[in-house]
Amino acid sequence: ASAMLSSARALAVHPAAPPLVASSFPPACKRFTERPSTSGGRGVRPNVVCSARFGFGVPESVEVVEDDDDALLSRRTMLAGKALFTIGEAFVFPWATESATRPGSAVTENLVPFSTPWLKTMLFNETDPVAKARAKNYLLDGEALAASGDHLAAIALFEKVKINAPTEYKMCQRAGLNIAKSFKKLSSRPGDAYDKSAETAKGEVWWWGRGTRWPGWYIVAYLSARNLYFTAKEDDVATFTVTEGLGFLVPIWLGLLIVLVTYGLPDY
Repeated sequence: ASAMLSSARALAVHPAAPPLVASSFPPACKRFTERPSTSGGRGVRPNVVCSARFGFGVPESVEVVEDDDDALLSRRTMLAGKALFTIGEAFVFPWATESATRPGSAVTENLVPFSTPWLKTMLFNETDPVAKARAKNYLLDGEALAASGDHLAAIALFEKVKINAPTEYKMCQRAGLNIAKSFKKLSSRPGDAYDKSAETAKGEVWWWGRGTRWPGWYIVAYLSARNLYFTAKEDDVATFTVTEGLGFLVPIWLGLLIVLVTYGLPDY
């Protein structure tokens, strides 16, 4: 009896500790909260708040906040990149292709790319009338020789067309196609030297057709500029309207048509 009494007294003085119960952990991330944007936008941006618990129920909150200055810099970088790409599609890419694929001449062979003299050669330059007439005669005489079967002599005359009038697009492209046809006639089997020369001549014609006269560059540049305009307004890229078609697209197409008919259509 005395032993039981001693145990009861001990329990009264030192009560048993309650069992450990695992604390309930909150979700890793709370719901999105919103705060106004200070970077010029009309809407609000999500602000993510994440919480975590460590140890035995001691909360520590970690808040991840998007920096407005970084967002503004990122947006400006994106717009600048789009603007540079638009300029490249409208000017740099077609000019570089034109320079790399047009017939070489004494005027252009030593020019530094994108220098002022080089840029002037991208514009229309009137060919000397005497040289143009001489090149025209070479072209017609070469076609007559090719028709008679003398393809090597014809090729030599076609090459003189490009030497005498390297900026005459239509005439040079016609001579280039004739060179490819003559080499093809001289070829006896696919893959021989003449056949490879024919493919090379055809490739030169095709690539020069992708230069400044190719409308694809300007169509893509217009679409890129349009996308840049609506992105800068923080607006969805809207569909084409009648006003836009009459005010921009029709004049662009008519201008391209006049230029291509006047200075030469690309050879496909």
